[in-house]
Amino acid sequence: MDFIINTGDYFRCNAVIVQHHIPAAVPWQMDKKSGSKESREYFFSGEGEHKVKTHIIGDGENKESFILYAPVNLEGALPVIIWGNGTAALPKNYEELHRHLASWGFIVMNTYNSETGTGKPLKEALSYLLEENAKPDSIFYMHVDKQRIGCGGHSQGSTGVINLHTNFTEGNYIKTIVSIALPALRWCDPEDVYVTERINVPFLVLTGTLDFIISPFRSCLAAINRLETGVEGWFLEARYCSHTEIQEEGGKYKGILTAWFRYRLMDDNMAGEIFEEQGEIYKNAGWRRVYRRGVGDNIT
Repeated sequence: MDFIINTGDYFRCNAVIVQHHIPAAVPWQMDKKSGSKESREYFFSGEGEHKVKTHIIGDGENKESFILYAPVNLEGALPVIIWGNGTAALPKNYEELHRHLASWGFIVMNTYNSETGTGKPLKEALSYLLEENAKPDSIFYMHVDKQRIGCGGHSQGSTGVINLHTNFTEGNYIKTIVSIALPALRWCDPEDVYVTERINVPFLVLTGTLDFIISPFRSCLAAINRLETGVEGWFLEARYCSHTEIQEEGGKYKGILTAWFRYRLMDDNMAGEIFEEQGEIYKNAGWRRVYRRGVGDNIT
C-alpha cells in the first residue's frame, strides 16, 4: 500500500483524490457547548494554526483502508492519534473532528473499518504508519514521533483503543488512551471485552448524561477504578450529551479532547493547567461529574 502523490494540494492514493485545507482559528468565537470564551477548554475547541491535508490509503484493489489527516507542512516528527470508529461508523462520521485535531499539529489516523472493538484494525493502522515512517520514499518518512502516540475511540472503538494497548505488542507505543462513550461490559461482544487493569498509561473516559443506557456513569467510573495503583485515570460526564455527541465536529468533547492530547503528547502547559487539582475542569458547569481517581472530585 504505497502513496501515489500528485502535484499541488492533491493526494492521489489508489485512484482516490482528496483536497482540503483548514483555515487558521478565529480566536475566541463564542461556543456555548465549550464554556465561556475565556476558558482554556473553549480555546482548544477553536481551530489550530495548521492547514490540513487528507491522505487516503487503498489496498491496491480500489478499496479504502486508512485515512490520515496531517498538517500540510510536515516538519520534524509529529505526535500521532490513532482513532477507533464506533459500530457502523466510518471516517466521514468524525471527519470534522479529525481535521480539527490535525490543525493542532497531530497526525490523525483512522480506518475504514466499523468493527474495531478487538483493536486489531487499529494495530494494523499503527503498524502501517510505523512502516511508512521508516521508508525513505514515503511522505511520512521520519515524520512520526514514535514516543508520542496516543489513541482515542468512540463506542465500540473506545473498547478497541484499550485492546490495542493491552493486547498487542504495538500497544507499547501508546502513551495515552481516550475512550468516549465507553460501553458497559455487558454490551461488549466476547472478543471486544476490555480489561482496564492492564492499562499502564494515562486514561480518560468521556460520556454524557443522556448516554445512560450504553455508557452509564457508574460503569465508566468502575473502569477507572479498576486501573492499577499509580495509573492516572479520569472520568468526565458532560451535561445533556448523548451517545453520538463526539461525531461530526466533536460537540462538547472537542475542546477537552484536544487539550488532553496536547497535554499528554505535546507537553502543552496551557492544556495541562485544565487538569490541575482544582483546575478549570472542576469549575466548568458543562460537566456534570468530574473524577480523577485519588484526587478531589464531584461524584455523587
